Amino acid sequence: MLGRMKRMRRGPGTLTFVRTELETGFTFATIAAQARDEEKIDRNRANARKACWSARHFMERMPLSASESDELHQKLEELEGRLRRLQKVV
Repeated sequence: MLGRMKRMRRGPGTLTFVRTELETGFTFATIAAQARDEEKIDRNRANARKACWSARHFMERMPLSASESDELHQKLEELEGRLRRLQKVV
């Protein structure tokens, strides 16, 4: 059915991929926050959003232990908060 989210099988690198996406998002958000050029700010903010979306997309579809879920959701919430603050500042 189209309305259902398909659960994916978790390969050995999937958790690492999601963690890396989140760290990449933090890096882009930091660059955007420190930039002075409007184009650079916009580009890096957009890249941070893409990384955030990607992490959320895979987190919703992969099986996670309780501790993994807590860890990833905490990082995701932190990244989303940084993106909200960045939107207000710029």
